[in-house]
Amino acid sequence: MEIKADTAWRKSRLAARLLIRKESRPLRRREQALAHQLSQDSEVTNRLIQQALYFLGVGPRKYAFDQKLVGGRN
Repeated sequence: MEIKADTAWRKSRLAARLLIRKESRPLRRREQALAHQLSQDSEVTNRLIQQALYFLGVGPRKYAFDQKLVGGRN
């Protein structure tokens, strides 16, 4: 089962990177399609995305990050 867990973690990190990109600029069509695909994937959970965001350095500014994404829907 380690392979599946690793796959889920990699997908979640990718989803987190897309969220970070969305914070700074609108997503391109290809990125939007990938984000939609990841949102439908049962392996990609909110908890794993949150862990990936912390892993990628969003942790200290998580509240501001969330507020910007919710307030700036694109």
